[in-house]
Amino acid sequence: MRRRQFIVTGAVSSACFLSMSPLNLFGAWSAKDFQQCPIEQAFMAALGTSAPVNSDQITIVAPPAAEDSSLVPVQVISSLKSEALYLFAEKNVTPLIFKCTLQGNVIPWFSLNIKMKESSALYAVVRSGGTYFMTSVHVEIVAQAC
Repeated sequence: MRRRQFIVTGAVSSACFLSMSPLNLFGAWSAKDFQQCPIEQAFMAALGTSAPVNSDQITIVAPPAAEDSSLVPVQVISSLKSEALYLFAEKNVTPLIFKCTLQGNVIPWFSLNIKMKESSALYAVVRSGGTYFMTSVHVEIVAQAC
């Protein structure tokens, strides 16, 4: 009987805590960044510019040919001290795949699995010192996922 009382008390106290916590602790959805548009408009919406500077200090590690479009492993490595990191796929319905704001200029290294609509270019954009730097790589999709 004490186990049931413990579970009920825990559920009630958790519900009270969650109802009192401010909503800004949870991640907010940025509708203007993640919209259906061409890649140039996605750059303008997310970055405020359509032409980031090309850089050889950013590396995208991705397979040249991915067997399954629902699981494409991607790594972004930068030697620039960065304030933000973005990942775009040119032919996706919503080109912006990943956006991360970094605290205190850090040297980023990210690894994630993404979903791509079809064969296209991947763009990694890093904001460093208020300037946007970019590199790209082409990924060929062999079989599209449902």
